[in-house]
Amino acid sequence: VFAGMVASVFTLAKVLEYLFLNYPVFVWAFFFGLILASVYFVGKSITKWNISVLITFVIGTVAAISISVLNPATENSSFFYLIICGVVAICSMILPGLSGSFILILLGNYVLMLQAVNELNFKILLPVVIGAISGLIAFSHILSWIYKKYKDQTISILTGFILGSLGILWPWQNEVYLKDELGNFILKDGDKIVQSTIRYIPESFNTEVIIAIVLMIIGIITISLIEKIAGKQN
Repeated sequence: VFAGMVASVFTLAKVLEYLFLNYPVFVWAFFFGLILASVYFVGKSITKWNISVLITFVIGTVAAISISVLNPATENSSFFYLIICGVVAICSMILPGLSGSFILILLGNYVLMLQAVNELNFKILLPVVIGAISGLIAFSHILSWIYKKYKDQTISILTGFILGSLGILWPWQNEVYLKDELGNFILKDGDKIVQSTIRYIPESFNTEVIIAIVLMIIGIITISLIEKIAGKQN
């Protein structure tokens, strides 16, 4: 598993970084399709729906929606924040339905990690690795126990969280940047600071929208095929 992770990171990082810089709508559309399909395939593994499962599903959904409507997590290269990213990302990989990449997107550091891999920037990579190793050691047994003891509740809260997070991955959104009282952009390390994000539905059905929808469908099909192959293997 780790060999596959490392291989994918170092083979696809440059491609993904290029696509994020030049075709962000298409990348987010594909990711949106992946996550949308994951809601169904993760949720269907719940064996029995009851009050506690429904409550945890609602909690997960509300928590994710709350995160999406609040000020978005922005790129942060501080040492301790990168450690937290490593911890949370590795813990998400232990639980079904979540991926480290998805969590890094929510934390605002996905593109930063891609750039760090391409540039072999160990100032960024090292604290993430430290966080991942320490998180795996510290939380793997706890998460494993929770999953075995409260499997349906765990899956339901994850399903709700994934569903509620779809707003963050919505392809069409405009960033609103922080300004001072005079209307000038406030900069941090030379870059504008994102204050909020405005999501919108495209008004015209142009070529970009068609391609984005096709990529959403491809994302859904991709997860479906992976689940089908995994089922045959099982």
